[in-house]
Amino acid sequence: MHNSILNTLLNIFENTEQLDVLYKRAFGDILIDYTFTEMHCIDCIGKLENPNVTKIAQNLNLTKAAISKIIKKLLAKNAIQGYKNPDNNKEIYYKLTSTGQEVFNKHLSMHEIWCNKDKNFFSQFDKKDIETTLNILTKYNECLQTRLENIMEDLK
Repeated sequence: MHNSILNTLLNIFENTEQLDVLYKRAFGDILIDYTFTEMHCIDCIGKLENPNVTKIAQNLNLTKAAISKIIKKLLAKNAIQGYKNPDNNKEIYYKLTSTGQEVFNKHLSMHEIWCNKDKNFFSQFDKKDIETTLNILTKYNECLQTRLENIMEDLK
């Protein structure tokens, strides 16, 4: 039974990755050059007020070190640019360039289509089924997060 669940989850992840690639192609070649995490970082920068590494890390639930690496890649791709607030000369904030804005807009459109299709799919289930499934997946995700944290601690 557990293997069936894990195999199904693995298939979901694989299908999601394939859909992600196909959606990227459908929305233009520009998205193909960006990873899932880079697009979500662009999304945060486009939506947050005065986004900096700390705010982006908190929003994406990633470490500041991971966000710093993503920021460097996005700067190199000319998707974002850094700036300093005159009131706080130490902190670097980020904003989208025209390229970053194009990625942001296409990613947003891609998300809307994906979510609408998912909404249609999930509408066939009753509230109790959804709550049970969400509860199981949330607990499994917490378990995975704990494993990740333990492995990261062991690597230090």
